[in-house]
Amino acid sequence: MRSYDVIIVGAGPAGATLGYELAKREIETLILEGKELPRYKACAGGITVRAAKLLDFDIAPVVEQTITGIRITYKLGKGCLRQYDKPIVYMVMRDKFDYLLVQKAQDAGAEVCAGQKVNRIQTASDWAIASTPTGEFKGRIIVGADGTNGIVARSLGLMRDIEPGMAIAAEVFVADGVLERWSAIATVDFGSVRGGYGWVFPKGDHLSIGVGGPIQVVRNLKPCYERLLSSLDLGGYKVSKFSGHPVPVCRAKMAIQRGNALLLGDAAGLVHSLIGEGVYYAIRSAQLAAPVIAEALRAESINLYDYEQAVNRELMPGLRRGRALSRLHYRSPYLYFHLFKRSERLWRVVCCLLRGEEGGVKQELGPALPLFKLLHLGLKGVDNALSWSGIR
Repeated sequence: MRSYDVIIVGAGPAGATLGYELAKREIETLILEGKELPRYKACAGGITVRAAKLLDFDIAPVVEQTITGIRITYKLGKGCLRQYDKPIVYMVMRDKFDYLLVQKAQDAGAEVCAGQKVNRIQTASDWAIASTPTGEFKGRIIVGADGTNGIVARSLGLMRDIEPGMAIAAEVFVADGVLERWSAIATVDFGSVRGGYGWVFPKGDHLSIGVGGPIQVVRNLKPCYERLLSSLDLGGYKVSKFSGHPVPVCRAKMAIQRGNALLLGDAAGLVHSLIGEGVYYAIRSAQLAAPVIAEALRAESINLYDYEQAVNRELMPGLRRGRALSRLHYRSPYLYFHLFKRSERLWRVVCCLLRGEEGGVKQELGPALPLFKLLHLGLKGVDNALSWSGIR
């Protein structure tokens, strides 16, 4: 049985980033991935500029489209197109993007074992064992980066009360002339999925099309997807890799570590419930975990609680805001559509958020800042605030 300092279960953005960060610190690290690499991942494939900025290497080799505009529609109507003068989202295929991160981890010194599905986790105070059909691997610390309902969380009894959402999507191949209509433009539809949205994201040779929403609407997602697809005037097309996947949403004060184990990214429910962004939180949670793990390995006994505190301090405020905005969206999707359509200021704020430019957000909001505080409280008073702030 090989022994390591840290065993990471899952080679997605969270696991690969942590492997990279730990290997740079010369910590002996093993990443176990259940599938052979590179592997297809059902995902819209939008990497925000703020997520890309977290990495100290360029993701350009795997970028298929750079989004500078978003077409926003309401209930599959005509809608409006908003443009920005800088990139706001990079479009990638997750198999290529994730594999780039894995290769960076390997180059830094992490060991990667693909095709090793972990089916059992055993933990004690100073060791953990991950069992696969072909062998066992021992480490001082074990990390769950294995997505929603992963084996690590289940073995630790964590994330039992997680609030899931659901998305279904496919890769849709269309004629070149049709594909050109979406060049550098993403489409987002409000109102066709109650509490959720539909999307069309352009890739290098096809479109990623999907719908997502809270678990309450899961039975309606396929009809919503079919209506979205038929509304796009695609001509002849071919649907490939149609699949569904859960979108986990962690509640405040849920434990994401226990003993010598912790959870990252989707496994910890770190997903923005309004826009469904998970890659940013996967990468950042791994970066927050790395120094805590390094310190714990130097200590006499392992304590990873500082990681949970760091997540609560840095990431949870934004995720709580996302839940509040998501509840408002559930009640009034037209409000969101109206604001995006009518307010240039709000559009610039959204672009600054997606680019990770906090200074730009405060500058653009100006007198409208009280409105965004009101959005935490629900619809009451919002209409008056719209008029007062001049954001309409």
